Amino acid sequence: MTVAPDAPLDGGDRIERRHKPDEFVDDLHTFRPRIRRPEAEAPLPAWPLAWMIAGYPAWFLLGMTGFTWIIFAAPMAASLVRRRNLVAPRGFILYVIFLCWMLGSVVQVNAFSRLAGFGLRAGYYVAAGVFCLYVLNAGRSIPVERIVRWFTMLYMSVIFGGYLAFILGDFSYLSPIGYLMPGALAENELIRALINPTFAQVQDFIGFPVPRPTAPFQYTNGWGASTALLTPFAMVALSDRRVGLNPTLVRFTLGASIVPIVVSMNRGLWLSLGLGLMYVAVRSGLAGQNKLLGALLAGFVALGAIYAFTPLGDLVSERLATGHSDDDRGDLATGAIEGAIESPLLGYGTPRTLTEGKLPIGTHGQAWNLMFSHGFIAFFSYVGFMGMLAWNSRRLIDAKGVWLHTVVIIGLVQMPFYLHLPQQLFFIVAGGTLAVRLAGAVDPPERRLETTV
Repeated sequence: MTVAPDAPLDGGDRIERRHKPDEFVDDLHTFRPRIRRPEAEAPLPAWPLAWMIAGYPAWFLLGMTGFTWIIFAAPMAASLVRRRNLVAPRGFILYVIFLCWMLGSVVQVNAFSRLAGFGLRAGYYVAAGVFCLYVLNAGRSIPVERIVRWFTMLYMSVIFGGYLAFILGDFSYLSPIGYLMPGALAENELIRALINPTFAQVQDFIGFPVPRPTAPFQYTNGWGASTALLTPFAMVALSDRRVGLNPTLVRFTLGASIVPIVVSMNRGLWLSLGLGLMYVAVRSGLAGQNKLLGALLAGFVALGAIYAFTPLGDLVSERLATGHSDDDRGDLATGAIEGAIESPLLGYGTPRTLTEGKLPIGTHGQAWNLMFSHGFIAFFSYVGFMGMLAWNSRRLIDAKGVWLHTVVIIGLVQMPFYLHLPQQLFFIVAGGTLAVRLAGAVDPPERRLETTV
C-alpha cells in the first residue's frame, strides 16, 4: 500500500482531504497555511555519488582518495537533513550503536599521531553511514542501474591500474595534497600512504620480484579486496543493459582481470571472490537461473584451463606453497583477541604495537581491528549490521539482486584478513543498500522506494 507523505504511519485513520494543497486540516478541522519547503521534496542530487565513485581515479592521482569519501559525505548529509520521510535499512540501529561505541573509544588514544589516524578512520565510518542512507533514499531520483554503472567504471579503472603495475612498478610521488599536509599529520603511517600514490608493491617472497598491483588504492591488499568486491557490480553491468555500458567492453575487462588478479598473489582475493562466485552459482541453481549458472560453470572451466596450461597456474602454485606472512598474521590475530580480552569495552582506540619489534595489532583484518581498537560491543554491532544487510536481501532471486547481495557476503568473508578501510566499506555498503532497495527492506516499512526510472 502506498502511503501519502503526510499520512499517519501508526495505522491511524487517514483524514479525507478535499482542500487546496497549500493547506491542511488539523484535529479541530480548521484551516491553517502549510509552510512549504521545496527542498524537502526535491530528489537527491546525483553529483556527489558520481564524483565520489566514477571520479575516484582522478582523486587517486591527486592524492585525495583518503579524504574523498569524507569530503563528499558532507553535501550528502546536507541534502539528507533537508529531506522529509527518510528511510533506513532494517537493522541500521546496529550501525548507529557501532558509531557511538567507536567514537567513545577515543578516550583510549594516547598519542597525537594516533589521534590523527583515529579521526580519519572515524570519518570513514561516519561517512559510510551517511552514504548508506543517501543511496537508499535516492531511490526516486538515482536508479540502481546508474549507481552500478559508476561502480563498474571504477572496477575498470582498478583492472587498468593492475596493468599499470607491470609498467610503472613501485613508482611513487608526493601528490599535490601532500605538499599541503601539515608535517605532524604526514607522520601518520596511514596518511603518509594516502598522500604518496604508488602503482605496485614489488616483492620477491616467492624467489623473484613480482609487481603486485595497488593503483588506484594504497596497498596491494586494498587492491585485492576491492577487486573482489567490485566484480559483482561488473557482473550486473554485463547482465543488465540498462546499466548503459557496452557488454563487450565489460566482458573484455572481466577476462583481462585474470592476469593482474593472479599476479597480485592475493590469496584473500582468490578465496573471497571464489567463494562469492560459488555462492552465486548455488543460488542460481536453486532459483532455476540456468543461464547464469551455465555462464558461471563455463567460467570455472576456463579458469581451470588457465591454471593447467598457462604460466599463471605456476604462479598460483608457487604462491600457495609459500606461506608468506602467515605466522605474522596468526600472531596479530592472537594479539588482537588477547588485547580485546584485556580491554573488552573500548579496546585501545587505534591499532598499536604492544610488543617492541612486532607489527601493529589491528592492521591486518577488519575483525581484529574492530575487536582490538574499539572492543567487543563495537565488533558485534558492526558485524550485526553487515549480517542484516545480507539477511534483508536474502530472498532476491534475479541476477541483479543476487550479485548485489553477494557483495556483502564477500565483505564478510574478507573480515579476518582484509581491512574494510578506507574504501572497501563503501563498496560493501553500496552493494548491500542497493540490494535492500530492490528487496524493499526499509524502516519505516510503509515506505517503498522506486528503483528505476
